[in-house]
Amino acid sequence: MSTDFFPLSSFKALVSHHIALIERFENPQLEEFSLLFLKLDDDTNIEIKKSIQIVFRDSDIIFDYQDNYIILLPKTDWSGAYELLNGLQEFLDQKLQDSIVTYPDDGKNADELMQSFKNVVKKYYNISLEI
Repeated sequence: MSTDFFPLSSFKALVSHHIALIERFENPQLEEFSLLFLKLDDDTNIEIKKSIQIVFRDSDIIFDYQDNYIILLPKTDWSGAYELLNGLQEFLDQKLQDSIVTYPDDGKNADELMQSFKNVVKKYYNISLEI
């Protein structure tokens, strides 16, 4: 099933909201989630973008960031996010880049997690995220 894109302006609010839900319900099954950055080459055609969109679950939240993707993966630990990202990068014939952060390991709140995410994307892609 195809996943819709969310406006980038809601990214931080949705990350904060997801953390608030975890804290409110204290549900160990929801404790982790991951953010990943998927860089698409400038020449990636629209059909490949549509194919990638289909891969994600309805519960995943996808943001379009300058022809790349930022994805929030609920109930997904680092290993699960890494496996997904590795498969996507292999499909796109790209070098594997670990552009993943996980809550709560990489940040105990939205601000810390967002800063960790910005640092990872800057390190691997030299992109200064403006989110």
